Amino acid sequence: MAAAPAKNSAVLEREGGGGGALQIDLHPLVIINISDHFTRAKIELPVSSPPPRVIGALLGVQNGREIEISNSFELVYHTIDGNIVVDTDYLKSKQEQFKKVFPTNDFLGWYSTSTGVQLSDIAIHKQFLEVNESPIYLVLDVVAAHTSTTRDLPISVFESELHVVQDQPTMLFVKVPYRIQTGEAERIGVDHVARVTPAGGAEGSQLTTHLMSLHNAVKMLNTRVKGLHTFLGAIEAGKVPVDHGILRQTASLCNILPAIDTQVFQEDFLKEYNDVLLITYLAGITKGTSAINELVDKYNITYERQTRRRGYM
Repeated sequence: MAAAPAKNSAVLEREGGGGGALQIDLHPLVIINISDHFTRAKIELPVSSPPPRVIGALLGVQNGREIEISNSFELVYHTIDGNIVVDTDYLKSKQEQFKKVFPTNDFLGWYSTSTGVQLSDIAIHKQFLEVNESPIYLVLDVVAAHTSTTRDLPISVFESELHVVQDQPTMLFVKVPYRIQTGEAERIGVDHVARVTPAGGAEGSQLTTHLMSLHNAVKMLNTRVKGLHTFLGAIEAGKVPVDHGILRQTASLCNILPAIDTQVFQEDFLKEYNDVLLITYLAGITKGTSAINELVDKYNITYERQTRRRGYM
């Protein structure tokens, strides 16, 4: 049973918590993307400015009433006469690009950073109906993130429903529950990001600890192998008396090591080597593309400013 919405409120309070049978799984990558989007927008403003509002799209997979939000991207919008107008052409273009890489991911809804749901959010929400007939709305409360004393995430997820209010059909938001869904790779990545220090290090990260353990183990193994090689060379040169016990242990150790001169090993090694080179190559392409994109953005901004100046002259 649903209670009537409060005056000047866009949220419908439903008894028992609401949400119906809708099940939403939220991945940490989405939260990190939204936080990064807000942080970059805030840095560009003066210190005394109020927190900026950022808007983006949510991507994932929907199977009936089960929704898995796994990714997101930023959206472009303009403020016209105090109303936010989303660039839907940019949204559709960006969605097509993501479809080429992630064919199973669809547009599920949108996100925003705010102190809560506002009446103006209904008008923004309706702009996404042509892309998804029932989009969801995720709100990150940036104020509660700094002032709240609880350990709950300052995130709320809403779905839209059509209700009759004062004999008029009105779209309202209904809060729905969600849960954080993570994989092993995501948990390692989130832990590494959470422990990054201002200087750029990641002291205390599980990933850093694991890599340091592997490095120390390989370093110790290399030292022991060098010592054994020096000892065997000294025996062969007659500088050290022969110890048959050590030689038997050395022969036994060499026998249990995998053979690296077989055809199977060479094929597996070549595949792994090519995969590593491909990943490195793709990383280089991505980094170069990002640098070019940043250069083009700066050029467009500079060119636009020069055009405006010429227009005023």
